[in-house]
Amino acid sequence: MQQDFAIKLMVGLGIILAGLFAVLGSPRDGAAVIAGAGLGVFNYHWLYQGAVRFFEAAQEGGVKGRSWVVLAILRLGFLAAALILLTRMDFAPEGLAAGLSVPVISQIIWSTRRGLDRSADSEARNSA
Repeated sequence: MQQDFAIKLMVGLGIILAGLFAVLGSPRDGAAVIAGAGLGVFNYHWLYQGAVRFFEAAQEGGVKGRSWVVLAILRLGFLAAALILLTRMDFAPEGLAAGLSVPVISQIIWSTRRGLDRSADSEARNSA
């Protein structure tokens, strides 16, 4: 998945979901979705960059030590601290959870689209 498109898809889905929460729930719920989606996009970007560095180092034979584990623990610690801070600021937990699900939903949409495109290409080659 290209990260540029992934981020755009996540932002778009986050805005749509926040709008739905704001209209069907309350503006407070919509703000919580925006906060959760922003945190989810930030976490996705950090995870993506870490994976790129890890696999580039693995190709070069340079994955040594456990620095990547420390970075993963640091990322998860930051995510937990941000969630604690947001809930203490009275953001709705349901909205935060919905916002944090935006990267997962976008991955499902992207993977499904790619799978269907590949299936259609395969069928076209087989029938030709």
